[in-house]
Amino acid sequence: MLEQGNPDVQAAREAFPRGLAQPDGGFRFGADALLLASFAAGLAAGPRAADLGTGCGAAGLGYLLAAADPAATCLGLDRDPDMVRAAGQNSAALGLSDRFMALTADLRVVRGDARCLPESRDLILCNPPYRDPASGRRPPGLARDAARFEVDGDMADFAAAGSYLLANKGIFACIHLAERLPLVFAALAERRLIVKRVLPVASRAGAPAKLALVAARKNGGPGMVLEAPLALYAGTGAHTRLTEVALAFCPFLACNPGPAGES
Repeated sequence: MLEQGNPDVQAAREAFPRGLAQPDGGFRFGADALLLASFAAGLAAGPRAADLGTGCGAAGLGYLLAAADPAATCLGLDRDPDMVRAAGQNSAALGLSDRFMALTADLRVVRGDARCLPESRDLILCNPPYRDPASGRRPPGLARDAARFEVDGDMADFAAAGSYLLANKGIFACIHLAERLPLVFAALAERRLIVKRVLPVASRAGAPAKLALVAARKNGGPGMVLEAPLALYAGTGAHTRLTEVALAFCPFLACNPGPAGES
């Protein structure tokens, strides 16, 4: 394992998320995973996290790098063994092998997995597939299809797995399409995950939010905060750049500050 003082580790951390290993032909993580990492790092949760559908580990590893607690740990779960191997490789490169462990696991049957203990986590990170399989143009490749469409688990499955793993009063943090928030809220409520905070994410100030970051507390009480939208970009054309507010919220976004990063 690489030690924190190793110059290679330091360089990898400074470059994050650049340089993360990702399987050829697999789904490529995007800004949503980085936004989720920063959002989760700002929540008042305990040190034991789990990243459901971790992929190459971008959200879970980003959370550990951004978290104020140096003792924080994260368990990454993913069905794709190639992604799990990449997540382990990235964890080692960042000197986080003692704090991040990736397992090949199907979140739909997490209750039957002896490696995943009930109520063993204080925080769940979740960047689930956004689309219903019956809608939208399906991408080539099974891995990319499963990452974008609910073919290997939908929001209800993620909520069920998260609730099972979360300790009482633990926090479930996810990012999803704003247009599907009713579905997200319903799936969370069914598993006693009470929405406490919603941060809409818009491409620009004044534009409709297309994404939303959501924090829910297991067995939480009533009361929710709807925050002002986070605007990601300002300027037009070649002058399009990330806003100062977006960079302050998620410094990892600086890896792609120009117009090419706009979605």
